[in-house]
Amino acid sequence: MKIVLTFLVLLFFFLNVNNSQFSPITPETTLSASLINPVFSQTPRTSSDGFCYPYSHLIEINADIGTSIINASTNGTNFYLNQKYQTTNKYLYNLVTYSYQQYGIMYQQLTFTTNDDINHNYQIILTCTDLNIDNIVVKSVSKPVFLLGNYYYYFTITGIEPIFPFEISTVSDNSVYLQYFQDSTYNYFLQINYGDLQNLSQNIDINLLFSNNRLFPISLESYFKQFNEQDLATNHIDTFFPPNILSPGLNFSQFSYLCGPVFQSIVNTNIIRTYQSVRVSFTAAKYTLPIKGRKGNMTYIGLIVDGNSTIINADGFSINYLNISTNVQDIKIPKIEPDIISIGTIPINPIQLFSVKINNTKPFEFTDNLYYYFSDIIRGWPYGFHSGNNNNYTHKVSFVQLDKYSTSARYSFGVYTNGNDINTQFPPLILVDSPSPPKLSSYKFTRVSSQKYLLRLMIESVNGVKNILTTHQLYFYIDSLVSGTIYNGTFEFITNFQDIKYLIINDLYGYTIQYYLGDVISLDPLVIFQLPSEVNYKLNISNFQNNNIRFLKNDLNLEEEEEDSYNIIYVESRDIPQDKPMSFILFDLLSVPLERDATDIANFLNRNPFIYNASTGVFECKFILPKNNMFGPIQYMIEYGPELGFYSSDLVTQLFVNNSVLDNQGPLFSSFEKIGNGLVISSTTPTGTIGWRFNITDDLNGFESGYIKVMGSIDSSTYHFNFTMNDVIGDKFNCQYQILINITQPCISQEYRIVRVILFDTNKIASRFNLYTPSLVTASIVNPFLNFLDQGIDITILPFVCSTLQVTNDIKPILLSFTTSTTTMDVGATNRTITFDFSIDNASTIKLDQLPTVYITSLFNGLVECISKLVSNDSVYVFYSCSTELPLGFGFPNSLAFSLYGIVNNGGYYYGYSSDDIYDVPNSNYYINTTFTNNQPVIKSTDRYYSDDNGELVIYGRGLSKVSRVDFIYSDITLSPNSATSTTIYGSSVIRVGGIKNTKNAFYIKAQTSEGLISNEYTVYPIYFNSTVTPKPTPSPTTTPIPTITPIPTNPPQKCLGNPECGGKNQGYCSPTGCICYSPWIGTTCTSQIIIVPQPSTNTTNPQIEIPTDNNNGQSSESNSQEPQKMIFKSLISLVSLRELNFKNEEVKNHIFDQWIYTPIDEFKNQYFTTISNTNITTTIEWFNQSTSIQFANQNLTMNPSSIKYTIEITKYQFSSSLNQLQLVMAASLTTNSNDICSLNQFGNTSTGDDSNYLKIQIENHSLYGRFIKRAIIDNIVKSISNVLLDSSLNVIDSSSSLQSFIGITIPYYSDSIIVDPDFSVLIDSKSASNEDDSICTKKNSGLTTAQLAGIIVGSIAFAVVIVIGAVYIIVKRNKQKKFVESVNKKLTEMNKK
Repeated sequence: MKIVLTFLVLLFFFLNVNNSQFSPITPETTLSASLINPVFSQTPRTSSDGFCYPYSHLIEINADIGTSIINASTNGTNFYLNQKYQTTNKYLYNLVTYSYQQYGIMYQQLTFTTNDDINHNYQIILTCTDLNIDNIVVKSVSKPVFLLGNYYYYFTITGIEPIFPFEISTVSDNSVYLQYFQDSTYNYFLQINYGDLQNLSQNIDINLLFSNNRLFPISLESYFKQFNEQDLATNHIDTFFPPNILSPGLNFSQFSYLCGPVFQSIVNTNIIRTYQSVRVSFTAAKYTLPIKGRKGNMTYIGLIVDGNSTIINADGFSINYLNISTNVQDIKIPKIEPDIISIGTIPINPIQLFSVKINNTKPFEFTDNLYYYFSDIIRGWPYGFHSGNNNNYTHKVSFVQLDKYSTSARYSFGVYTNGNDINTQFPPLILVDSPSPPKLSSYKFTRVSSQKYLLRLMIESVNGVKNILTTHQLYFYIDSLVSGTIYNGTFEFITNFQDIKYLIINDLYGYTIQYYLGDVISLDPLVIFQLPSEVNYKLNISNFQNNNIRFLKNDLNLEEEEEDSYNIIYVESRDIPQDKPMSFILFDLLSVPLERDATDIANFLNRNPFIYNASTGVFECKFILPKNNMFGPIQYMIEYGPELGFYSSDLVTQLFVNNSVLDNQGPLFSSFEKIGNGLVISSTTPTGTIGWRFNITDDLNGFESGYIKVMGSIDSSTYHFNFTMNDVIGDKFNCQYQILINITQPCISQEYRIVRVILFDTNKIASRFNLYTPSLVTASIVNPFLNFLDQGIDITILPFVCSTLQVTNDIKPILLSFTTSTTTMDVGATNRTITFDFSIDNASTIKLDQLPTVYITSLFNGLVECISKLVSNDSVYVFYSCSTELPLGFGFPNSLAFSLYGIVNNGGYYYGYSSDDIYDVPNSNYYINTTFTNNQPVIKSTDRYYSDDNGELVIYGRGLSKVSRVDFIYSDITLSPNSATSTTIYGSSVIRVGGIKNTKNAFYIKAQTSEGLISNEYTVYPIYFNSTVTPKPTPSPTTTPIPTITPIPTNPPQKCLGNPECGGKNQGYCSPTGCICYSPWIGTTCTSQIIIVPQPSTNTTNPQIEIPTDNNNGQSSESNSQEPQKMIFKSLISLVSLRELNFKNEEVKNHIFDQWIYTPIDEFKNQYFTTISNTNITTTIEWFNQSTSIQFANQNLTMNPSSIKYTIEITKYQFSSSLNQLQLVMAASLTTNSNDICSLNQFGNTSTGDDSNYLKIQIENHSLYGRFIKRAIIDNIVKSISNVLLDSSLNVIDSSSSLQSFIGITIPYYSDSIIVDPDFSVLIDSKSASNEDDSICTKKNSGLTTAQLAGIIVGSIAFAVVIVIGAVYIIVKRNKQKKFVESVNKKLTEMNKK
């Protein structure tokens, strides 16, 4: 029996193990285990690998009360169990392996030993499976995107089983691979360089590589295949800088480090990124950069490097090569090459220092050094220069000594210059043996704006928190501590929704803990680190493909219309959650300038936030497209998550620039001459002046500001010159300036060299020159000395001679005193300003125009500079002072040490004092202590604020939880200060305020807490934004005739009507074309006249205009309930739809207008914009309050007072057939509140010579009159069109009190654009509609004529037909046209009730 029972138990566990990949082997008596988010099966990370990468598994264990785990182990040598968390009865273990897993199945036994000496055994089965590609299919490939010199393709690949690898390798010499892209539409992207093309139309053939040399071929269309051949370049004119660079035997020395010769090409291309590149040997092609020009005439720039270069150009689809040979001599960056290095701890009290001293025998030539000591510091002269001159000097720095640090961490000090690394390791004073990393107790995301979140962290740390890292190089420091201490406190910081990928928390002693998305934060309750749900929500490209993206302005004219730079993108999709964060990123040449200037690479992406407009149900995003930009399609991205987004090339709606003149080049020197070259200072000439005089040119944007730095070759004397347009002679396109340096005895002979130049144009495009550092890969193409490469670097060098030296060369000035304004600094306070006062003797030898610099050094936060000012001097002493504000939290909780460098004497020597040197100066402070309070309000930053914003602003800082008042002070003196009208507080770091007055100028904000604490004053600079839509150029008025297709038909002669004819001799006369009316009379019989009415109210939803009038001579008035009701007339004009008709005039498509974007232009003009099927419709409605002469389509027209003109522009339309035509449908209606009346509808030709159709809708003696011109501007040519009355085919209302008509403006097939121009007026008639035979009438009595009765019957039947059709529509619900008509009818009914 016992054997049978044992067998059954073993069989149970055997079946259990085989039915589960993680299961108990022994009974779960006092504890139970399970995996969190288990992954049992893996595949290779890279498609060509033959193994699987290591993976960790989280195991959650629940133990009975009184049971505890005392040991955990595995039976595998490459697997380890690490305990992560433990609570009263819960444990979390991490099963990790550090070895690759080969293909196959691996069994691991895990053993957890409890305090009752029971081993609880579990088995986990892990599988590594090769990829199965038998069913692989490349379902779709995006259009290639050109970005930063490379081409990107996005793929949808299916059939790789069981899961997709992170990378798919290719058979390529350039390490080309497909990278997994966690997107709902595309799952891989490929970056490629087109350097190997032999013809621009040829496909790119690539073999995907899988393990065991399995290949899968794919073929990609060339980027250039999407363009017409005639748009590609056919010729180019090349210019070289210097001009003689191709001369045989010429040796060219670089102008500065990485700054060599270049060439420019003028290319007749109609696409902005032509195929032109430079290749050296077998390196990848480097594309030339567009810098100037317009469509069809572009200038590109490219660099030439040493050796045999190949310039590759395109001639149509073919490719031609120009091989050139040059000899370029590289400039080498001088290195620190020490003769003696002295390193050690200086045992001084109370703050011990760590000191490094380096004796150099190689000359110093103005390079910057990278210092690393727990933080990286890049500094040039004078930091660290202790004594000597540039030919032989001593470098000495000292820092606060680290007292404790982890035994496992590496700690060192180093100086790095151009590959030469001098570093030394040093021991801390005390080693911390017990590992005690920080612990994240809880976290919380709070949405504070459309794009930003407040992340609140509760952290416990035995050693104290040093910093928090969220993404690469995005650190948050002690200033984010808002409550508690660094040992147990709450930290808050602001992050964009794209920036959180992990959390790495570092403590002061080198211990760290990492949390990645999906990691466990807490075990009881179980808390997993993850992003907010709205950030995690994945979008699909289908969310953006139903014509739901549109721009406020498109087909931009950046050449002539400055306001076209200011734009708004709208996204309307019910499938996108209203709280979904999204941003809009421009990738034009100027918005992302990395190809030209990578100086600010960390902030090169300008993310513009989308804001959901609840009133319109649309996501809106303001953005500014820089002026003088590229032409053609502007690449953009809609970003919706970390590294997730859609490029415009895959979206239906493109942003397009029609006209622009590119300026992608900074200002250049056009002349450059030395002043005082070879100056000699002697006893007979004791003073002199040297410098440079130069002209700066910038053809399009114009020069704005500049900076030049000059240094002495022996003593490193430094001169900074800042200048703007206010300082120069001339205009911004061509101006002159000079920089001057005075030389006086005593002095030394040396050279002054220009070591740095920055010139900005008005579009913030810079040209840069750096002698050595900071180095730029693009130094050649941004060089402001481009026109002087043939003269070489010598033009930046000015030598001078001092024949008599009257001072002793190397006598070090003595630092007499060095004091600080405080001995303890609260670096959490609002006021963190520190002042230094120091004095030096031996004044007669000091070079007074060289101001020493105080350096404030922290242990973990780098250093802060404070440049001194000369206070006073006499023959013996010199007194200096400087003040600076310390960054929030700077240096806490450690002390701050001070050093002083940059003392220069007249004998050519410089000196400095490190912190330990200052320690030796009597009565001086070489350090201060730091404290940190977290309740004082400090404003750090704000969201961007546009000049047309609604007065709301989000403010970021700390200590803001108790803010009770926020004040605004305006630099515009016409605006009085005020306080916020609304305040919303988020945690301690964010407040949202309202009530800012409308201003384009800077304003200041200051916060006050309920405890009376006042923040710093923070300046907000509004970004100018003008959302006004510039009216599209229409021919009204114009003086230049537009080309015309002849003949334009004219109206046939009309019979003169009326009794008396044409209204009588005072109202008009009869002409061969019909009645010609005298103003204010109008109409075919000259018996109607214009009513002067108030300007109607603006409809902000759609281009629908309602004009109310009454029977009191047409003037609108209020009715009195005690008086007889006045007869009120209401006219309604609207745009209905755009129909495509075939050659039989049968409807092919019908696009109903249902959503418009409204933009006011001025007092009398408004604009409305909509998009259907990628066609933009822009409607401008203009009100005329007086008679005005205009011109449209080469025809002079008169706009009567109180009339409305519609100018409707339609861009390119995708016709189903070239035989088809478009028909723009408009509706006009007139209603009244009386039933005892008659109505009349007329449509025909005018007789006034304007060759138009007219529509007249009359009720009693009031009419709505519309004029429809029989010509339009089609593809910039005047052509004839036709206007058709559509009442017989559409559902209209015809009654005695309500009359409606539909007019179709029929436009023939076109290519690019059309403009039509109808107008409307309200008339009063001298003859009532009841006197017309065709009128529709109703009367209360029975004394009616037969004609009147017939009219009533017809009207009733028509009304009944309307009801029947409406009922059928409600049942069927498929006819969009009738749906719109019903909405109009409903509007008419509502108007009747008013």
